[in-house]
Amino acid sequence: MLFQEDKLNRILENTVDNKSIFGISVNIESGDNDLSWINSVGNLGKNSQYAIASISKMYTTATILRLASEGKLALQDKIAKYLPMDIISKLHVYKGIEYSNDITIEHLLSHTSGLPDYYEEKDENGESVVDNIIMEDKFFSIDDIISNTKKLKPHFKPGEKGKAFYSDANFDILGMIIEKTTNKKLKDVFLEYIFEPLELNNTYLYEQNCNKEFAPIYYKSKPLHVPLAMASFSASGGIISNVEENMKFIKAFFKGGLFPEKYLENLYSWNRIQWFPLEYGLGLMRCKMSRIMSPIIPAPEIIGHSGSTGTFSFYCRDKNLFITGVFNQMIRQPFPLIYRLINCFK
Repeated sequence: MLFQEDKLNRILENTVDNKSIFGISVNIESGDNDLSWINSVGNLGKNSQYAIASISKMYTTATILRLASEGKLALQDKIAKYLPMDIISKLHVYKGIEYSNDITIEHLLSHTSGLPDYYEEKDENGESVVDNIIMEDKFFSIDDIISNTKKLKPHFKPGEKGKAFYSDANFDILGMIIEKTTNKKLKDVFLEYIFEPLELNNTYLYEQNCNKEFAPIYYKSKPLHVPLAMASFSASGGIISNVEENMKFIKAFFKGGLFPEKYLENLYSWNRIQWFPLEYGLGLMRCKMSRIMSPIIPAPEIIGHSGSTGTFSFYCRDKNLFITGVFNQMIRQPFPLIYRLINCFK
């Protein structure tokens, strides 16, 4: 495969404007390991550790699939099998009917539970968790997350055909199920199932009192110091990594290095979520735009995950390319950058 290294470098350099984008780090590799390109510009280096945000959901998905392969749980299991009644009760009340006991692990993985998103949806005071974090760093316990979720309205019945709504609560609950199933802390399960086998020595789950530094996250031009928030999101968005180790992870995810490869096809059951043109399967996003929607820049299918802090980790099957990266900005989507970069490869 041929690629234009000068053009790749110029794309990165031109994207850093020192107004909202202050640094970029990107790693691109082929699926057959015959090509590797990594570069960074601005205030990020090739080894910079950053909050991967919702890419963490792929790590949680890999763990759930591993537990399923070991017979420790099944995707069709009701969450009531694993969680106490004080968590389950009133979690999902839609049009006056409670559906909390109908939610399955698969519903959580695919965002088809109908649960609201405590992170971005506004409460009765017109505020969301993300709004509050931008103003002031704050810790949210799992009890806080469940309580906030119960205060919001679900969007549809669990498993309603063709319906999906992206909600961080789904994966926070999956984190609880992992801990209940293994009788271990989530950080230790990640260490055992993912970090140690892949030798991800600079990847870890951020926790309270961690006291480790990671690259600053920006909201517009404002750098945010949010260690308390980072310690809150755990299974939905709490992992710290770098582009090289995140590359190791995503390649192992799609190549059968973390769970039986036969599970992969089951993950590709796509539904629209609230951010067009994104779709969601089981633990995976898909972005796929036709030439009509993207007449100038070709935009082939990419599957993987992005994060709300300008992070991305995707596989382009058409080109057999993997791409991981970060620009640490909350108000910019990574997809235009992703497509400009992968289109440098022929």
